[in-house]
Amino acid sequence: MNKKFSTMVLSMLKVGCIGFGGGSALIPVLHREAVQEKKLITEEELDSGVVAASITPGALPVEMAAGIGKKTNGTLGMFAGATAMALPGACFTTLLMIFASLVGEKLTYQINYASVGITAYIILVLIEYILTTLKKAKNNRGGMIQAAIVILAVWMFNGEQKVFKLLGIHDTPIFGVSTVEIFIVAFFVIVCTAGNFKSIWFLISAIISIVFLLVQGKSHIIESPVVAGITLAAMIILVIVRLCMNFRTKERFSKEQMKEISKEVLLWIAFLTAFCLPALIAAPRSILFIGQGLLSALMSFGGGDAYLSVAQGLFVDSGMISSEVFYGNVVTIANILPGSILCKVLSGIGYSWGVNRTGTVLGGICVALAGFASATAASCAVFGVVKILYDKWKKMEIFRAMNDLIRPIVSGLLISVGISLFNTNCTIEAAAGWEWGSVALLMLLIAGIIIFMQKKKVHMVWQVLSALVISLIGCNVFNII
Repeated sequence: MNKKFSTMVLSMLKVGCIGFGGGSALIPVLHREAVQEKKLITEEELDSGVVAASITPGALPVEMAAGIGKKTNGTLGMFAGATAMALPGACFTTLLMIFASLVGEKLTYQINYASVGITAYIILVLIEYILTTLKKAKNNRGGMIQAAIVILAVWMFNGEQKVFKLLGIHDTPIFGVSTVEIFIVAFFVIVCTAGNFKSIWFLISAIISIVFLLVQGKSHIIESPVVAGITLAAMIILVIVRLCMNFRTKERFSKEQMKEISKEVLLWIAFLTAFCLPALIAAPRSILFIGQGLLSALMSFGGGDAYLSVAQGLFVDSGMISSEVFYGNVVTIANILPGSILCKVLSGIGYSWGVNRTGTVLGGICVALAGFASATAASCAVFGVVKILYDKWKKMEIFRAMNDLIRPIVSGLLISVGISLFNTNCTIEAAAGWEWGSVALLMLLIAGIIIFMQKKKVHMVWQVLSALVISLIGCNVFNII
């Protein structure tokens, strides 16, 4: 095992263990860990991974970990990186479901309070990423002003609801559109304009995008189904036309590239089969759970919140798991733990269903492992194909524009994520009897000191210990331990 491989695995494991806040929130954490500190990949390579992960379904941080692992250590690194990122959340969810049945809610409260410290740390990493994005934009087309406009526009369309919640405002946001809708608009505009915002294509795409956002916004300023249908049809037609205009002169895939795609997909199928065998032996009907798990992963556009609705439709509405267990147990536990919500929820559902089918904890663990494998394999197989496609055509104007704009788009979303995380911390402390915002601000100060200390090249052991320290401080502040 070479040093670069072990460094990569430990780095992905570390991010998987402190990964509160969802997929978008972990982009800055991965940037800090894989680019700035460990120099596993370049900034451009990370950005290309963000583009590919953002336009594919599945668990974004797991996909990016697979991409980082593949870049540093080939096929073995791909599997190791993805597993190191996904497994902590899946394991924590399964273990906490086991312990919760034994010790009750007290353990859940302790983890909730401990998360306040880690969440404060992540909020500051998000701020650092946004500032770095603005600084880096000086060298891109449009410069810092264009990047700032994109960041503020994305935040305005996406973040109203989070700001209202933080301020205690109960009015309906004008827009408040979801992350997936933001990406739909972003990629629509990029494909239409290829980054040229002075062309007639920009005016056309901007008008259509505004209508789309008014239709999809929380206030539903435009409620006409006819307008909604025409807008969506216009977006699809324009994307097809512009893609044909850009791709008509491009070379086709070679046999080697087709072999690479086939090989990667088959390897992930083998990965899935190996991890699902124990579940199939313990409960042969778990093939149904695995199939629905794969389908749910392929339908999971838009992040963790969007996935919950997918999971409800496939697992709750079908009767595989009750609504009480899903929301009162699986979702509650998954929301207070680090890691991909997709991997955690599928593992939690698998454990609950496995225990019911086999009557044993061991059977539940086997099916939970199948849930982890389904989420990881489906996410990474699709991501791998899209990443190969992207790498082939990344010099096209469309993909160059995506590279320039993906960081400002993500940064705008991260403002909303940061506000949401801070609001969660405030809610936790209010429930514990503290004044709204007092502990959350204190933990931000402590996290800031730790980040400042980490500016010096410190060993990973210290970084892990510092994460544990800030968690323990959070617990002590709430008088839990």
